[in-house]
Amino acid sequence: MTDSTTTKETGPEPAEETALLNRLSESLDKIAANEAATADLVSAEVKRAFDRLELGTPSKTTRADPSDRMMDPYTADGYQRADFEMALMIQGGARQLKEGAVDLEFPEEFRAAAQWHIFEDPSTQRIYHADAKGRPTRAMDTAESGFGSQLVGASYARDMWEAARQTDTIINDIRTIVMTDPTTYVPIDGALPEMLFVSESASSSASNYATSKTASNRVTLTAKKFSIQSVWSGELNSDSIIPFTPFLRQQLNESAALHLGSAILNGDETNAGSGNINRDDADPDDTKHYLAWDGIRHYWLVDDSGQGVNEASALDTANINVVRGRLNGTDDDVDAAVGNINWGTNAANLRLVADWATYMALLDTDKVVSVDKYGPNATILTGELGRIFGIPILSPGYATKTEADGKASDTESNNTKGQITIFNPQGFLQGIRGENSLYFDRIQRTDQFLFEVYSRRGFTRFGSNVAGGIYNITV
Repeated sequence: MTDSTTTKETGPEPAEETALLNRLSESLDKIAANEAATADLVSAEVKRAFDRLELGTPSKTTRADPSDRMMDPYTADGYQRADFEMALMIQGGARQLKEGAVDLEFPEEFRAAAQWHIFEDPSTQRIYHADAKGRPTRAMDTAESGFGSQLVGASYARDMWEAARQTDTIINDIRTIVMTDPTTYVPIDGALPEMLFVSESASSSASNYATSKTASNRVTLTAKKFSIQSVWSGELNSDSIIPFTPFLRQQLNESAALHLGSAILNGDETNAGSGNINRDDADPDDTKHYLAWDGIRHYWLVDDSGQGVNEASALDTANINVVRGRLNGTDDDVDAAVGNINWGTNAANLRLVADWATYMALLDTDKVVSVDKYGPNATILTGELGRIFGIPILSPGYATKTEADGKASDTESNNTKGQITIFNPQGFLQGIRGENSLYFDRIQRTDQFLFEVYSRRGFTRFGSNVAGGIYNITV
């Protein structure tokens, strides 16, 4: 009889099974630990992202950390702080239009960029208006703009005249003071006190020495009101305002530079049918900018005509030094000369202003040194075209040809003679009264909007013999 046996599959021994279970447990623990670490990393990154975006504050959803070196598209396109300010000013003014208020809503990204440039940029400068106790009340640029609370920085008002100074050398070179009153008196030095030769006092009863007075004088600055009236035709909405603002600001800046520079050079208060150096044979319109005060040309053409040279032919460059010599008021009287200011001593401190045709005639001589010949260390003025006898040459658009007497005719074709003005900017003074004001309103019954800029400026001559010129130049 055959024995039968049952085959039984046997597993691992108990010790081996325990080891396998331990290894499986360790693997599961590692997987769990890795998943937890990964989850923690993801959670931390999400938290950092949410912290960066600050999603709890809607106005900050698109703001970037400046340290990230990121740039919004408006700044990338050349938008400056003053542009953001002007856009916000227009927004505030549109809400208060007398005929149909408009609520402009700028894109969130634009508002975030404006927030950074106006409030958060470390280089931001602000003007704070204070109450009677000196406590700041609000920051704005204009005293009464009609919507001043919309304008919170100092940039726009400062930018306009800063741009004017950078654009026009004449404006930039002449010293400017803040006028505390509509009429401001500025004390200046008069003649120097005389030094006396005296005898030695030998006794207590000696006679008193003769005395010499320290002279003093003053000049008067009277604020005159200037205005730019700019009309804009078009639909008022955020899509049109954003691209338009830099263009508008540039136009206002250039206008301020040209007209203020022209007033300083061409100013003549003569408001009659004849006699004004800018319109000798006609009555200027009462709003012409050059009626504000008597300027540099008026001094040597009218106030002291002895400072001028009648060329009556093609330019003889030697007369430039003749005029420069006349910037010293007294050179033939030793008693007077020791107390006199010689405004022509340093050629680099002078300015030669010529109309374009006369400048081109200067180039035909061998006396003009062009800017490229100065060398890398030379200081170049804005608009400087070259130098002659060391004097910087300028030819702004408002320096024009005239008639033979040095005055301009209302008939342009009569103005065929060239003219040169040489002056020392230190002999003149300009003042600014208060801050600029900007108004914005709708022109009723038309699809137009009006921007009004107002500023009060003053100008005066600081001394005698500070300017001279050459007129009746054949060109």
